[in-house]
Amino acid sequence: MKNLFYIFMISLLTSCAAVHNVPTSQVPNNFIQPNTTSSFVDQNGNFYPDNWLKKFGNPPKNANRKEYSLMKIATEDHFEDQLTNYENLRLKAVENRVKKKKRVIIFVHGIDNDYLFSLKNYNKARVYMNLNDSSDEVMNFYWDGLVNESLFGTAKVWLGATTNSQMAGVFALRRILNVIHNKDIYLISHSRGASVVLSALVNPSLRSSEIKRAQNVHHVDFTNAEALKENNNKIYSIMLAPAIGKIDFTMDNDSLKEFTPQLKRMHITINNSDYVLGKGKIGFLSKSFIATDFGYKIDLYDELAKNYNFLEKTDFTGQDSHEFRRYITNPKFISILKEFNLAK
Repeated sequence: MKNLFYIFMISLLTSCAAVHNVPTSQVPNNFIQPNTTSSFVDQNGNFYPDNWLKKFGNPPKNANRKEYSLMKIATEDHFEDQLTNYENLRLKAVENRVKKKKRVIIFVHGIDNDYLFSLKNYNKARVYMNLNDSSDEVMNFYWDGLVNESLFGTAKVWLGATTNSQMAGVFALRRILNVIHNKDIYLISHSRGASVVLSALVNPSLRSSEIKRAQNVHHVDFTNAEALKENNNKIYSIMLAPAIGKIDFTMDNDSLKEFTPQLKRMHITINNSDYVLGKGKIGFLSKSFIATDFGYKIDLYDELAKNYNFLEKTDFTGQDSHEFRRYITNPKFISILKEFNLAK
């Protein structure tokens, strides 16, 4: 009887309380002069084409993972080749765009962020950075981390965006990395955006039910995903408040994952004052929420650092907010930028 009550409560809390993060523009994947690229993908990592609303329509208001995706609609309406061709052309355009650049800086937001909220934070972070219009390209990356619509939307977002972050990493960010060659790439992420980054670098351990759902419902074959290419890039990851856990670094057999030698540094923040990463998990729902202790527990960092020599940290303890803006306006963020020669 007690279990039935919990199931009922989870169903209530995760019903119509969150919506998909979709573009406001009808040209969401574009180039902005002089040095900005916008990349906007759906829950499975497919890129929104021009005039997407006319063919795909807005998603339902309940953010049900089964009901809406670009590939699902394109395949079932028999125009999947158009979507695939658009994506290939878009990735080729990105490749040409960055060909003469030296550095590529990619921003990746976390969950419960819509386009405008993320854009404001990306622009704020740029204020502190020394960017050259000719040699640096900045990519604003947007994925479907869902958007909270009500008091009860938090559980929906936490539970629903887990797989979305992994799919966005494998099928979007990884494909972007695969068309970049011989560059210094800086991946600056917040919160669950860390999962997008990790999933781009090495395959996540998806549940078999999620793999089947992706293939059977959305016609996306996770088992046939393109591997990360060794393109002689130097990849640097800056993870602010990373909402990931040890599970994101381990294989199904509990052995640690191996990362590309292109990954030179992964610098994370540790903050045991961040209520979202720590005490934000409450009661019976806590075990259902995704692991978030990598950016919270120094013990976990120390354990992983014994095996990964690319790991570095900055202590943000004392900052009691999880908000992206609070992390990027913290003077310690500027110190991190200085370490990577990104600060003014």
